Amino acid sequence: MNKMKRIVTVLACALACVSVLAFSVSAKETEGRFDKGIFWKIEKDGEYVGHIFGTLHMNDERIGHLHDKVSKVLDESKSFAMEAFPSDHYWNPYQGGQLIKHDMVLPRGETLDQLVGEETYARIEEVLSGLGMKREFVKTLRPWAAMRSFAVRAKSNKMILDYALLDRAASQRKELFQVESIEEFIVTLQEMPIEAQIALLEFTVASYDEMYDIIDDMLDAYLEQDLKSMYEISTRFIPREPENEQWRKIYLKHVIEIRNIVMEHYMRKPMRLKETFIAVGAVHLYGEKGVLALMEKDGYTVTRVDL
Repeated sequence: MNKMKRIVTVLACALACVSVLAFSVSAKETEGRFDKGIFWKIEKDGEYVGHIFGTLHMNDERIGHLHDKVSKVLDESKSFAMEAFPSDHYWNPYQGGQLIKHDMVLPRGETLDQLVGEETYARIEEVLSGLGMKREFVKTLRPWAAMRSFAVRAKSNKMILDYALLDRAASQRKELFQVESIEEFIVTLQEMPIEAQIALLEFTVASYDEMYDIIDDMLDAYLEQDLKSMYEISTRFIPREPENEQWRKIYLKHVIEIRNIVMEHYMRKPMRLKETFIAVGAVHLYGEKGVLALMEKDGYTVTRVDL
């Protein structure tokens, strides 16, 4: 069994376990509790474990300065955990980059324009080549990889919030943990049905001109610590027609819900070591399927810290 298949098996087992366990916290008990709040204290059996901080993967000036409560906890923590480390920091950028590229491309002989049609492909090529991607590489991309490659040009040259936290923790020589690997992230996208990948890519292309507005609304919701609104904004690029709800559900399952299970699983090690600071995208905190609810089902107590 190769590495990718092993990861798929682990994810499948994790999902199966979650579905059959008799949880001590019901959905009704968590309903509404995790709609707001980006900073939470974690305890177990009355003992302090650490804190979890919801980030926004942006470099906007308005989120660049940490609240005093957050910076104090981060500086006093013994370890730091986040989503996958950036490639240029903590793993071989060439080898890692080559592995990612291999996973991003279609099987030999297949091309993206064959899957999405010439008109949609022309727009994809226009955007991605404008972002610096070679045109011959764009044509080989899997639909999920093309979708994830879409980006808008940053309005600031500041470091993305997550990476700034990592650099701060690393400079303090804290023990560092990943709560998700690049491979696990890729697997969740690879496992989306191909028709879903194509539909989601087409929605991404169609909504690209509105991307700045969506990002601004996401930022406003983050500043209000409104997790529910962030969760809803995250799929605004998918049109609201009833026939598209199947794609919305698939997107949320693969991009958020499965990853929540994986992240919460890997959070357990730094939490066992105590006094940890965990930073993940704030959307992963939301709702009864978010990491906060999963922590409570594992016997942890989470308490919102007022900022």
